[in-house]
Amino acid sequence: MNDRILVTYASRAGSTAGVAEAIGKTLAESGAQVEVRPMQEVSDLTPYTAVVAGSAIQGGQWLPEAMQFVQTHRAALAQKPFAA
Repeated sequence: MNDRILVTYASRAGSTAGVAEAIGKTLAESGAQVEVRPMQEVSDLTPYTAVVAGSAIQGGQWLPEAMQFVQTHRAALAQKPFAA
């Protein structure tokens, strides 16, 4: 498998980061090349064949930086498998 998957997250207390790491580990066990990175460290989605994104929930919504990430990368996310 030549998939390069980004698992990216926005977290406040670290729980979402832990979930992202667990997802990344499971994907890697299936043979994918996986990077797990906070959203604020991601500027280019070109290297990835798929993206998994997650965020802590505050006031019933994703964190503002997570919403901004999806908005900023909307065009790139539309061109590849994306799960949130």
